[in-house]
Amino acid sequence: MQNEFSKFKQALETHATVALITHKRPDGDAFGSLLALEEYLATLGKTVRSYCVDESPMLRFLPGASAIAKPTDEFWNSASVVILVDCGDISMAGVDRALLQGRTLFCVDHHISNPEYGSANIIDRASSATAEILYRYFTWDGFAITKSMATNLLCGIYTDTDAYTNLGTTPESLSASSELLRLGANFKEITASTMRNKSIASLKLWGRALERLRLDTHKGIAVTVLKHSDFSECNASPDDAEGVASLLNHLADVKMSMLLRELPGGLVKGSLRTTNELIDVSQVAKLMGGGGHAKAAGFTVQGHITETEHGWKIIK
Repeated sequence: MQNEFSKFKQALETHATVALITHKRPDGDAFGSLLALEEYLATLGKTVRSYCVDESPMLRFLPGASAIAKPTDEFWNSASVVILVDCGDISMAGVDRALLQGRTLFCVDHHISNPEYGSANIIDRASSATAEILYRYFTWDGFAITKSMATNLLCGIYTDTDAYTNLGTTPESLSASSELLRLGANFKEITASTMRNKSIASLKLWGRALERLRLDTHKGIAVTVLKHSDFSECNASPDDAEGVASLLNHLADVKMSMLLRELPGGLVKGSLRTTNELIDVSQVAKLMGGGGHAKAAGFTVQGHITETEHGWKIIK
């Protein structure tokens, strides 16, 4: 990766104003990586601002998260370069392609499906999280990682490894996490805000998902659904659905799990998870126009969910 690090650093030096954007419906790695990179660039003297089309109340505890804006202001339009963080595809940014056309794009990511769309890229598909890549980049650069950066980076690794339980957990990710703890990362707040923060509304929502669980014991596939009406009826937010797909992987003899969730605007989001070494769910997601990691991937299609005698089905 040292060659990619060097090219990225050289490319950054030619830009004074930088807009950072991460993917829609952000997770801990998205915001954690975004905010750590923002602090790094600001320290280098860059004029920088972070953007995301969606908010995430669960991640407001992260240092700097309250300043993340939507990509509509004057700075977004005037920034000389846009860095896409944790975006396996440009479409994941959730902005109109016209807002990116003619712009210089850089990319920092770890999704296996990333086509390397930036003019400068730091992409390591074997990394547990984009935050792990940035940790290695900052270390390579000799940059002194602050306590706030350490918290943001550790949140990214911790959440993308499902608290060090999925197959993305490696000796490298554990070593990086250990060093980030030594540098002052607030592990207590990370765990309290991401893994031990379930509300009654979220548990009611999870209850509906578990009621609808269908298990194909022959194929080892667990599938469940959440309807759009479930969220209002349970007084739940979209964030409350996070973790359902991973939970299904704890079932005995399950090789792959899928959560189908209805979204506003007649869309259905599929979240795929596996802990099986022989299964690459990103390839399944690609068949539906999506992508992601080998062990965690997703897709979004038009339609609504209905139940048939053969199981759950997406009807367009």
